[in-house]
Amino acid sequence: MSKSTNTLFGIGATAAALAFGYFGVQYIGKNNMFTIAAAMGGAGAISYVFQKPKEQPASTQLEPELSKTKKRSKKV
Repeated sequence: MSKSTNTLFGIGATAAALAFGYFGVQYIGKNNMFTIAAAMGGAGAISYVFQKPKEQPASTQLEPELSKTKKRSKKV
């Protein structure tokens, strides 16, 4: 997707969330909306933890040893 498409989807999702929150408070009450918001936040945190990529061990690649025929020249 292009950057502008993502921006439009983000604006639309924000507007939908605000509308849902406003009408949700009107119909089911403030305390129930706080409960729903906390549950959604918890679900988001849990999905973040489960989808986070596993950390790969640090690469400890050593420099290859110089062969006996290719010794480093000593500076005098």
